[in-house]
Amino acid sequence: MLFRRRSEAADDGREGRDDGRPGPGEQPWPEDDVAAQVAVLQRDLGAIVAQANADGGRLPAGAVPTVRDIDDVLRPLLGYIERQSASDEEMRHLSAIIREYLPQALGDFTALPPAYAQRPGVTGSTPAEDLIRALRLLDEGANELQDLVYTGDADKLAVQARFLDAKFRRSDLDG
Repeated sequence: MLFRRRSEAADDGREGRDDGRPGPGEQPWPEDDVAAQVAVLQRDLGAIVAQANADGGRLPAGAVPTVRDIDDVLRPLLGYIERQSASDEEMRHLSAIIREYLPQALGDFTALPPAYAQRPGVTGSTPAEDLIRALRLLDEGANELQDLVYTGDADKLAVQARFLDAKFRRSDLDG
């Protein structure tokens, strides 16, 4: 199951995941193979959205639409990164959202017995409220990451334009 809280491997001290894919913090692909990275992230994101849709009856109101909002930001961003690439830091953030933060938030909630979803916890908020807050933060984080990637590339274009302008524009000093 995709949203398992602990894998059997984690329970018996083994590293990795029981589905053959690396776990959080493990490098799942060659660092320079952006297409492979994007393919894994697209597959994982699709599985998360499909699982959220399937679990929609157990999730609090607003959870599934927020997961879809996150998907609406990240899916085009993944396509863009596949064509244009991204920095290692941007890829780490993107991977963390898709492979750790989003599945953990959903998995932790769905692992709870339904009777506990509306019961206030130690913070005074319910797990349902905590999930919605976590998903909104992830949505904001996805939007910030999108801005970071697109702005960074736009800045590179502006720098190149200034360079070309300086290189090829005739100066007043050129007689």
